[in-house]
Amino acid sequence: MSTVRLHELLHKIISLVNSGRVGKWVFIGTLIGVIAGLGSIALYESIRLVTHYMLYAITGFNPPATGSSGGLPDYTITHFRYFLIPVSTVLGGLISGFLVYRFAPEAEGHGTDAAIRAFHYNDGKIRRRIPLVKLVASAVTIGSGGSAGREGPTAQIAAGFGSFVADAFHMNDHDRRIAMASGIGAGIGSIFMAPLGGALLSTEILYRQDFEVEALIPSIVASIIGYSIFGYLFDYKPLFTIPDSTTLLGFSHPISLLVYLAVGILAGLGGILYVKTFYGIQSLFSRLKRVPKMLRPAIGALIVGIIAMEFPQILGLGYGWVQQIFFQNLALLPLWILVVLFFLKIVATSFTIGSGGSGGVFAPGIVTGAFLGAALGILVHPFFPFLNVIEITIVAMISFFGGISKAPISVLIMGTEMTGGFALFLPLMLATTVSYFVSGPKYSIYRAQVKDRSESPAHRIEYERPVMDEVLVEDAMQTSFPSVSPEDDLVTALNLLRTTRTKMVVVETDHILHGTVSLENIVNNLDLRNTKVSEVMNTQPLTISSKENIHLALDTLIRSPSGKLVVVSPSDPRMVLGTIGLADIADAYNRQIRKIKSMQIQSRS
Repeated sequence: MSTVRLHELLHKIISLVNSGRVGKWVFIGTLIGVIAGLGSIALYESIRLVTHYMLYAITGFNPPATGSSGGLPDYTITHFRYFLIPVSTVLGGLISGFLVYRFAPEAEGHGTDAAIRAFHYNDGKIRRRIPLVKLVASAVTIGSGGSAGREGPTAQIAAGFGSFVADAFHMNDHDRRIAMASGIGAGIGSIFMAPLGGALLSTEILYRQDFEVEALIPSIVASIIGYSIFGYLFDYKPLFTIPDSTTLLGFSHPISLLVYLAVGILAGLGGILYVKTFYGIQSLFSRLKRVPKMLRPAIGALIVGIIAMEFPQILGLGYGWVQQIFFQNLALLPLWILVVLFFLKIVATSFTIGSGGSGGVFAPGIVTGAFLGAALGILVHPFFPFLNVIEITIVAMISFFGGISKAPISVLIMGTEMTGGFALFLPLMLATTVSYFVSGPKYSIYRAQVKDRSESPAHRIEYERPVMDEVLVEDAMQTSFPSVSPEDDLVTALNLLRTTRTKMVVVETDHILHGTVSLENIVNNLDLRNTKVSEVMNTQPLTISSKENIHLALDTLIRSPSGKLVVVSPSDPRMVLGTIGLADIADAYNRQIRKIKSMQIQSRS
């Protein structure tokens, strides 16, 4: 095949993908989902290999695993070379620091925040090399013992591919951002084996008090595909295993709501501590001007390694320790250890990632919340015997991170998918909502989040100008509309209502408006064939002039039960020109937005 023909074929494919709205996002979402699933597998296996050949090979310490990864309830900490833990962590910090600051400085820290920043401030553009650098650097950081999560790297990998796909198919900045956001949700949904929660997360995590609804459909597609690929390794089991012998009672007693209320409050306060400690230590490292950035992760890793000599539970992901709580192996994690680990996990995560190490903050947040919840469970169980430690642990770990991520709904859904604890949905709703409000809008672990769409540079153009005030009704209305004559019988009107699937038809003669007729006007006891439309029609329908703007049309539609307005001539309010509904207004609004963006792009070029 010649080069010319190949270019023509590629051009046809690109045109075909961009020609359909739904089909385009199903196709793009599928591509992103494949990479999210494969990327999750690559990161999972990389962390496993690095853990074996660095942390275990150097120290002899083998952290516990989750149930889906083969973790067992009889885990014990065997003898290991604890004094060599700093060697493993520092070596990981040195390698990670070199990779990040030599090849892709944007890959430092937690990847989800970098992806959010790219959405708001960089038109969804992510450099091609970042996903690969992030994958390797994160695997080394976590596998050597650094306290970090794998969801951030996976999110950045899939988001980076989403950005690449959008460019490959010549999509505009808006669609590139949507593709990138879908990658965030698919990556996190895959690695956590929580496809629904991941899909919702892509819309919620970008803002502190808003949603990016347009990303939902492609993210659902991408999350399903990513989960299907990654979950194949684990027989599609939840991340954590709840033993069959344990019954999650859920909401079984009204008094338990008081306990879960307290859990939400403490989770919110603990979340504030997490955020302040994390960014306080990050700020501390940013002031070390004389220390090369490449070496800072090693310094943070050294501190983590020293702490881990006494408390190895802070190393790595930490999921295995949560699993031991679910296995009720509390002899391994007594109350005083849990309290200490709650604080030390926050410190370790802050030094690992805040120093410039590569990894996510989601997993450490979940683990920290689990330590808090298990400690609370041990304390309150004697007084509330109808609550067990596992239930309180699940609620605490989800509400803890749900609050500081400012994504309570999606994290709540993810929590139920990760644990299979759907019986706890009501307590999770209460505690997560309370944690969200206690931590407040100021304290978010994702600093790149903005308050809402109006404050995002990605959407600023929509709020800087009164777009709806500039679009006239005549540019949005439908000139082809169902109508009947006043002399027609109700059978004709009813058939038209059914065949057009509309709630209202216009009654007119030669474009002269007489009224409207809807199903509400046709009562059951009427003789449909012998009753004329004129006898039942609404003679005072809501109308709007074609020269008014769609903002006024939208306000007027609120009072219309039929969901439609009759558009009339400005010179003669009896003359019908068309109809307008919510879908027509939305289409006109989107056309105007695209027109404005196109004009801005032309002015910059």
